[in-house]
Amino acid sequence: MKKILLLLLTMGLVTHTAYAQEETDETTEESTPATETATKKPARSRSLQNWGVSLSTLQWNETLRVQDGINMSRQPANYNAITVTLMKEITYYRWGWSAGVFIGSGRANGGVPGEGYLQDKVAFTTYGVSPRGFYRFSGRINAGVTLMGMYKNIDWPRETSTQIVDAGRNLYVAGLLDLNIRLFRKWDFYSGLGPLKEGDTLWKVGVNYRF
Repeated sequence: MKKILLLLLTMGLVTHTAYAQEETDETTEESTPATETATKKPARSRSLQNWGVSLSTLQWNETLRVQDGINMSRQPANYNAITVTLMKEITYYRWGWSAGVFIGSGRANGGVPGEGYLQDKVAFTTYGVSPRGFYRFSGRINAGVTLMGMYKNIDWPRETSTQIVDAGRNLYVAGLLDLNIRLFRKWDFYSGLGPLKEGDTLWKVGVNYRF
């Protein structure tokens, strides 16, 4: 719940900044001669293509299954990663799409004190693809859906020679509802949130640089 409230607050602040900047741009455009404005506006059927690089954080929770002999327990695990994405984006007047590939690394914490298993800052790597489709509300704000195909590689330490730690699946597919806001001419703010599996949630926040 705290993550969702923080996400909504961040979106509200950034959206307010983007709208303020957009109003400034519109005011400037109104002071420009009509002939110049007409030449600057692209045709609605024309597409615009950009390459981009994104630096993002990923956060999600899972459940570990820890077994030692006949004793088995379920322990919570939290994953935090930083990823770099290379993507290509195609936009039209009111809609667009993009496709990207990403790679990243992070740390995971698992277990509960006094519950038979506890590990902190376990290193892992992740990589995958992230196609996206979106609707453009304006030149600066768009919202859509990102499909995350993600693989994680982690080896949870064992605390005894007979212990088995099962981290569950390594391959995930998740759909994120997202919002993208252009902060500056080449910089965007991105935030997405969606279900991962078994009630878990994946949260992605980052900045995009377009070139």
